[in-house]
Amino acid sequence: MQQLWLRVALALYSLGLLHSILTVVGRKQRVFRIALGAISLGAVFHLVALVEDGLATQHFPVTTLPEAASLAAFLLACWFLLVYWRYRFHSISVFVFPLVFVLTLTAAVDRGPYAELPLLRTAWLYIHVSLIILGYTALFLTFVAGVMYLILERELKSKKPRAFYHRLPPLETIDDLAYKSLTIGFPFITLGIVSGAFWASSVWGPSWPLDPKIALSFTTWLIYLSLVFARWSVGWRGRKAAYFAIAGFVAILVTWGTNSGLHSFVSP
Repeated sequence: MQQLWLRVALALYSLGLLHSILTVVGRKQRVFRIALGAISLGAVFHLVALVEDGLATQHFPVTTLPEAASLAAFLLACWFLLVYWRYRFHSISVFVFPLVFVLTLTAAVDRGPYAELPLLRTAWLYIHVSLIILGYTALFLTFVAGVMYLILERELKSKKPRAFYHRLPPLETIDDLAYKSLTIGFPFITLGIVSGAFWASSVWGPSWPLDPKIALSFTTWLIYLSLVFARWSVGWRGRKAAYFAIAGFVAILVTWGTNSGLHSFVSP
């Protein structure tokens, strides 16, 4: 039954994808209000699917890549709604809606039987993965804000700015979004790494730091630590912070996609 609700959410999210496509190709359209309502309703059905998935499998649904993708899509939709409520601009939807759709599509396909592994049934794992996904999805907004900042800065210098330029908020607003999403996402990934270290040391012993995914996670954390330090102590804003945010999210993508070594059990 949970797959039914997830596919209903996917159908609603597809309206958000349509809005993004029409915006990118420069078509004049008034579908954002429809897309906003669809995303909001889709998030409700998505939450129902997550709850039913957990009840059906008797575990918190974060132990496989499709499950993690589903939670990430739901959180991204929620983050977007919070950002829109706070700032009242919707140009960020061009980046968020397609990813929400793709992640939900990944989760909506047939996932096969759940592997009953004892090491997956622990509160430490659920806490670790949930915190990491919360952090990653918030830092995706930092990445998007960085991309938007660079686009707007370039268009401001152009004699013939493109249509998307007129849909972007001021540079100060974009930088504020980047800063606030960073200050939310970084503590989450920090706590996620700490909880993961406790869990890994209890399961795998002293060899756990040698896992490739763990090493990449620490590398990603150091990139964001540098960005936080630079913003707080040096006063980095604007272009430098945008480039660092983009580099950090590239590191997140590499880390997310690496499931060799001790993390190979999370393969779908």
